[in-house]
Amino acid sequence: MRTHLRTFLVCLVVGLVCLGALLRSGVARAWSAGTGSGRPIQLKVWDWWSPSANEEYGAYFAAVERVYEERYPDVDLVLQIVPFGNYVQKLATAMVGNAPPDVFQSSVYWAEGFYQRGMLLPLDSLLAQASDYTGGQRLTQEVFLPSAWRHNHAVDGTVFGIPHVIDAQCLIWNLDLLEAAAQEDEEIRALFVQLPDGRPDYQRLRFDAVRDWEHFRRLAKKLTHYGPDGSLTQAGFVINAYSGGAGMFPPWLAANGGRFQDEEGTRALFATPGGVEALEFMARLYWQDKVCPPFRRQIADVELFEEGKVACMAAGTWSGKDIIRDTLGWKHFAKTAFPPGLRGSGQKTLTWGNMLVISRRCPQVEAAWNYVRLVCGLEGNLLRLKYLGYNGPRLDLYQTPEWQAAAQARPYLANVPQICLAGDKLRHTEIIATDHQATPVFETLLLRYPEIVAGQGPYPSVAVALAEAAHNVDQVYARYHQQAQRWLARRGEGGQ
Repeated sequence: MRTHLRTFLVCLVVGLVCLGALLRSGVARAWSAGTGSGRPIQLKVWDWWSPSANEEYGAYFAAVERVYEERYPDVDLVLQIVPFGNYVQKLATAMVGNAPPDVFQSSVYWAEGFYQRGMLLPLDSLLAQASDYTGGQRLTQEVFLPSAWRHNHAVDGTVFGIPHVIDAQCLIWNLDLLEAAAQEDEEIRALFVQLPDGRPDYQRLRFDAVRDWEHFRRLAKKLTHYGPDGSLTQAGFVINAYSGGAGMFPPWLAANGGRFQDEEGTRALFATPGGVEALEFMARLYWQDKVCPPFRRQIADVELFEEGKVACMAAGTWSGKDIIRDTLGWKHFAKTAFPPGLRGSGQKTLTWGNMLVISRRCPQVEAAWNYVRLVCGLEGNLLRLKYLGYNGPRLDLYQTPEWQAAAQARPYLANVPQICLAGDKLRHTEIIATDHQATPVFETLLLRYPEIVAGQGPYPSVAVALAEAAHNVDQVYARYHQQAQRWLARRGEGGQ
């Protein structure tokens, strides 16, 4: 009975906390018939960062709402949370209905398509009017990391979004395991930043610590341990062939000098000798070097990493906060970009910048633009750093005392700016549809690589398989651009 009562009380407290976060963030008002605020302008904002899933989002949105409404007392900010998986469908429905959002966060997964469909307001005239903004209020290209200003404009240069966050794929290293190995291994010890007295700083890895693919293989082997019975007790790296491993292919491809698609999104570019090398590098880590845990559909890479069973995994620059939360405060890990392959040059990764966009049907453009100015300006970047622990797309963020303090408190952030600067542009055309076509091929190559090499697999070679995947992706691109031309023609005829 006491156990049940304790559980009930804990759930009640958690529920009240989440309810408080929802009320502070304005989400509750978005679900009600009216706000009752008495403010003449109502600005509808959509996002998928849900305070009900993470209270920190509630605190962040409450701060944004407070600052915005104090600055613009005639505007009532109403936030509506839309799940990521339903975003496109609900937005398409809202845009032809009576209650579309005025401003919303857009993933790079959808931004290009939203613009092509005529759903987004071009921002060039607003940017031109704001050319006299100074300091942290400027929103023009030069104040952002180059890697952030890549997904927010069309091929003709039309800007349809302002960078809101900057994300990158990266390698995350368990410093507990590396520090233990470094006591006896000079090569692993050399990965760490050196203190002024020559000792290694076991809180930080050098950005260029891993020189190339062969160096990575050697490190992964040293960090892989087996028990007396031959079972794997510690893995140097982890590849999950089921989706996770397939999603790892593009950054290794970038590290080998390759690209997934061309800039216009009309052709797949991964079926090349460099693409073959990247896929085979991953497959050999698993099948030949045996530095990875067995492929399992049920276990996520991050779970093994957080349990201390894996020395290195591929993840994202945003994932540090999640690891700390999942492990109840463990921060002894570091991030690097991907080391170059034979055809690559320098540390490399893939980056993307989700953005704030304004609906073409927005009746309150000035209020929406003021929201974009706040959230995408330096002030908004500092709010996300304070409440969410996120880095940001603005260059001036990294010169602030707040960023320096954050990097001091969480040393894993030290390499994040360099990682973001080292990134190629993430593929951006019909990402979900191209995943559907290419991922099964990538998974098959990883799962059945020995059979393929032996001439007994479902494909005669890795090159043939990648060519098939590229052909399927090209068909997606062709269908998409045919549809985009129809959207453009309808707009030219005065349709929506």
